Amino acid sequence: MRRTLIGLALGLVLPLGVAHADIASDLKAGLPMQQVFTNAQANNISVEAALKQVMDAAPDQAYAAITAAIQLNPDQAANIVSAALNRQNNLNPPQVVAAALQGAPEKAGVIVPTAIVKSPSYYTVPIVQRALAEGVDGAKFVPQAMRTSPRQADTILTQALKSAPQQTRAIMEAAIADQPDKATQYVGVALDAKAPASDVLAAAFKTAPAQADAIAGVAANKGVPSTTISTAASAANIQVAGMGPGNNSNSNATQGNYSLPPAGAPTSGGGGGGGAVSPR
Repeated sequence: MRRTLIGLALGLVLPLGVAHADIASDLKAGLPMQQVFTNAQANNISVEAALKQVMDAAPDQAYAAITAAIQLNPDQAANIVSAALNRQNNLNPPQVVAAALQGAPEKAGVIVPTAIVKSPSYYTVPIVQRALAEGVDGAKFVPQAMRTSPRQADTILTQALKSAPQQTRAIMEAAIADQPDKATQYVGVALDAKAPASDVLAAAFKTAPAQADAIAGVAANKGVPSTTISTAASAANIQVAGMGPGNNSNSNATQGNYSLPPAGAPTSGGGGGGGAVSPR
């Protein structure tokens, strides 16, 4: 009876030990990392468990393991990134993002937000920078990252626009389309980040036409010339209050308690002309 119990106990423990030994031996044999994960999956080891075993056995291959794991299991990208960024692994979040994106760049909208959530806040900017440096389209991950981490939304948008100014219009369109109720807020953030005003406004007018007057008011408040505002509105086929297509004069676009004065005409207090802002 005792031998039977011992045999049963070994039967329960042995598969785990053998599976671990298989991964370790595969690594020692120098098998390609994808083959290591393929063999692990054949032994019914979850991708997260296999990743943990690889990182324990060969920490110097951790980032290559992340890439291979996601290449084989792109639909589990969030779980893989989350597992990789467990504190005990002591991995660098931007490097984890780079490794993950190499495995499945089309999953940027999952990879980047997951990394931001799992990492200390001071890694947010480096993560966004690294993702853009990897050549990822910001419009594919910035909105998701902003929605997932609302307290860091302005920081994420600012860094994305600074790192990839050539993507301003696409990023702004995606961000506003994702959260249209925050159109004016994001326009203000973008203009503070010194993003090209024409691209910012073109995207905002196109994506949130019902908020055109408020958007124009924010732009005026930030010192954007009325000619730039009216040109962007015309390009989006939007008529801001007092601005017909191609007409940048006599605008009454408002935001808060500010108004956009007529272009080229002084305010009632004798101040400057077009683009200046005066309180009502």
